[in-house]
Amino acid sequence: MVRALILHGGAGAWRLGQLAEKASEVVKNCTERAWRVLSERNSALDAVTEAVVCMENSGYLNAGYGSTLNLLGERELDAGVAASTGLLGAVAGVKSTRNPILLARIVAEKTPHVLLVGENADKLALLYGLPPLPPPPVHVVERYRETLRKLLNEEISDSYYKAIHRFIQEGVYSKLVGSVLGVYDTVGAVALDDSNVLATATSTGGVTLKLPGRVGDTPIHGAGFYADSSVACSATGIGEYIIRTMPCLRLSLEYNKYRDASRALSSVVEYVNRVAGLNTMGFIAVDRDGKILYAYNTEAMLIGYVYENEVRVNLKPEPKVNIIE
Repeated sequence: MVRALILHGGAGAWRLGQLAEKASEVVKNCTERAWRVLSERNSALDAVTEAVVCMENSGYLNAGYGSTLNLLGERELDAGVAASTGLLGAVAGVKSTRNPILLARIVAEKTPHVLLVGENADKLALLYGLPPLPPPPVHVVERYRETLRKLLNEEISDSYYKAIHRFIQEGVYSKLVGSVLGVYDTVGAVALDDSNVLATATSTGGVTLKLPGRVGDTPIHGAGFYADSSVACSATGIGEYIIRTMPCLRLSLEYNKYRDASRALSSVVEYVNRVAGLNTMGFIAVDRDGKILYAYNTEAMLIGYVYENEVRVNLKPEPKVNIIE
């Protein structure tokens, strides 16, 4: 009997403090809940869904209730779910659904489609009685205002945000943003049950101050999430770089090429660093043998996993590449 589970609460510039402590506590609790589901139901799909719903509901992670705000102070949520059984579903740009991961699973299980977007995806959530998205927590609004202030004052050195600042200066958004007084993180979970089913679920509010209508990697199979008979993977970071490098799909291809988790992981990390550069992303994965893999090139990544029936939470710079057997 082989079971494995790992969660992430996002990669980026995590700053130690009360919010980081709360986020770590959330990931610990959600890992425990997901492990109970995996143990009691023997369903990797149910386990990753439970894990992500738990993180979406927390308010302390960038998904669901705690999702970050876009350039105009709105929330647009993305999510994707997949399993090695062939199940696949995703949603993007939803604005009024508290748990987009549940909506993504409805797309996968109840419709012939893979991806639904925008207000019509929200309408589907209403038809299935999913809970509505409440107003954002106070700390999310405060972070939005502070990040926007720094952006407009050119106090942010990150190249991604410099590009957004140039867009504001050159475009019509300058008038809109001027009347309104951020980390790139996401949540995700991957699991293996003892029926040899691999599953993954990923959910996000996107990058702080993203342009309205922007969709990142989270609902794109192979980029922000991926599952087949070899590996299940969930990514986090700057979506545009994740889409360009497709780390989750690449991990599966390299795994099947080398038949070795360590070589596959190292190969993907080397490619990502060369093509996308440092401080761009992280990802977690489980292979068909139950090995837990994670890697990130950011300052830190918040992860929770189960090792020898003990829940462990990690939020520190090192190690950046690891395999747990």
